[in-house]
Amino acid sequence: MNYLSRMLYVSRSSIGLDDDAELQKILEVSRRKNPDLDITGILCAGGGHFIQILEGPQENLIRLYGVILADPRHYDSVLIGIAPIEKRIFRSWSMGYLVNTPEIMENNRKQLLEIWQGRTEARELVSMMKRFLEQLDR
Repeated sequence: MNYLSRMLYVSRSSIGLDDDAELQKILEVSRRKNPDLDITGILCAGGGHFIQILEGPQENLIRLYGVILADPRHYDSVLIGIAPIEKRIFRSWSMGYLVNTPEIMENNRKQLLEIWQGRTEARELVSMMKRFLEQLDR
């Protein structure tokens, strides 16, 4: 059975995040390929960091994360967690995009890594993801 899941990871960018053309390529490819994989999500970028939340069939998420790990535009990637979900937050987004200041991204990365180091349980992980998403709305 392929469970609907949500995955959160952080990575560092090996491309200049001021390079809008390169970021647009990432988004274009994601928006073209993700619907075929039944994956939705959001990419947050800024200050040399990526924070991404993806939703979809767990097997597809794991395969996609393998592709992300092999992508030379990312390094120092940490899978914060993957957890089963009942419904999507990003139902209609093949790939949303948000730019944050370097300070916000660094702070979010530190918080997520602290939680990851604590080996958060699945329910707590989903709650933490929701809190992170609430910050994005501000």
